[in-house]
Amino acid sequence: MGGAKNCPETPRQKMIGMMYLVLTAMLALNVSADIINGFSKLRHSMESSIKSTDSRTADLMTTFETACNKDEGGMQKFGPWLEIAKANKKMSDEFYDYIEQFKLDIVNMVEGENYDKMPDEIKNGSETNKPHQYALNERDKEHPEHTNAEELRARMDMYRQYMATADSEILKNKMKDLNFKREWEQKAEMVNSLFSTGTVVNQEGETIPWEQSIFDEMPAGAVLAMLTKYQNDIRMAENDFLNFYYKAAGSSDFVINSVQALIIPDNGEYIMQGGHYRARIVSAAVDTTNLPMVYINGQEYADGIYDLVANSVGPHTYTGYMLMPGDTTHYNFEGKYTVGAPTASISNIDMNTIYTGYDNKFNISVPGVGGDKIKVSASGATVSQKGGLYIIKPAEGSKTVKISVHAEVDGRTVLMGSNEYKVKPLPKPSAFLISGADTYDGINKISLKALKSADAHLEASYGPEGVLDLPFTIVSFEIYANGRYLKTEGNKFSNDMKAAINKLRANDILSIMTIKYREPSGKINTLPNLTLGLK
Repeated sequence: MGGAKNCPETPRQKMIGMMYLVLTAMLALNVSADIINGFSKLRHSMESSIKSTDSRTADLMTTFETACNKDEGGMQKFGPWLEIAKANKKMSDEFYDYIEQFKLDIVNMVEGENYDKMPDEIKNGSETNKPHQYALNERDKEHPEHTNAEELRARMDMYRQYMATADSEILKNKMKDLNFKREWEQKAEMVNSLFSTGTVVNQEGETIPWEQSIFDEMPAGAVLAMLTKYQNDIRMAENDFLNFYYKAAGSSDFVINSVQALIIPDNGEYIMQGGHYRARIVSAAVDTTNLPMVYINGQEYADGIYDLVANSVGPHTYTGYMLMPGDTTHYNFEGKYTVGAPTASISNIDMNTIYTGYDNKFNISVPGVGGDKIKVSASGATVSQKGGLYIIKPAEGSKTVKISVHAEVDGRTVLMGSNEYKVKPLPKPSAFLISGADTYDGINKISLKALKSADAHLEASYGPEGVLDLPFTIVSFEIYANGRYLKTEGNKFSNDMKAAINKLRANDILSIMTIKYREPSGKINTLPNLTLGLK
């Protein structure tokens, strides 16, 4: 294999694109067991791909070494390139093994076990806190100046730079060949793309570090799938460069000693009911002038394209064989895909209740369907979009709101799902005095020092344990201290109030009353009094 020409989209890139889509959709959704199982299947699929690639790499490395050791001419011809290939393999093995240990550490933390190798399945694939803790909070044992995720990024940067840098003399000299240089640059571009650790723009348009986009509150099953994806990329890059160096050595007796059929789904292995399953079956070593003949269920498929309408829900398997030109050997293959019924995931970011007088924020997506092909409607409410989220506002007097999601699938508009929500008014908040990192609600006494703090101010909220965090604003309030009533605008004590507070002593009482606040809808209401005992 000499590498892709003109950068066509590879099956790995298609798989990765599908996985990123699912990862993005999961950020604000209640993750179901089916989705976690899907990540497990994806991880196992990539592990199978790794084994297949390792086998091809081992075969080619043996061929490379045999050609090098054939005679003195072989050593001169292949020796320098073999050394580069071995160095690449050493770097690839070290980085691959590091990621394997990284995965094992996460599994042991999530499962509460002490595995010495990766288990086939994990029970707690939906766990989000422990992968986050391990990657983003805990320090690397060898380099404590880094978190584990920062060390992973540093090693990935080192691997990327090593693989994409032509620093040997034989490579530099070969760059005089424009065809070689162009192909090298394509491979360097591939490596830079696959192992990029640049910042990422999330759904809210915020720029976040690479490690946060991978590990921040992500389920263990998704994290393991992503790390396995990078291991698969390592093995594919290693194999691709090995083929490239073998060809560059000027071999005129290159022999394909392990031919396999490769199934490339054009639109993934998960298809909506009524959609098309479309796959390409090609040889692992392709010669565009001698394309293979592909047979499935006794029927020949021109250009190796298998296209059918997926009407039946559930898992499906198909088998066939491939014939290479001039070769009577049947190269058998088996393909699998899953057809799912139309579905949509609808998640209220704030709670499972919709409130009046408030922008209820929803993240709505359909697996496998782009946001531009999704239409959201709601009975008894208005629907708008802001910052990638859907804003649902119930109409006055609505008791329930039904949200429906339609999507365009193969040119048809399909109902993907709907949910009905009860409509309730926003609960009334309480008044709290905030000083530094402490919150006072009148139950516990406050120290004179905390009360006199420069940052002491009032807030209207549902408290530290509240389910909702809404933008209430204190408009004005009064205090009663030392026999005087004092009023101010805003949420901070006025100078007159501070002067009165300075005269208070331990065991005195400070009464805060007539507390006016503004709701998200703009309506002004009054909070109950806040009475603070001093200590």
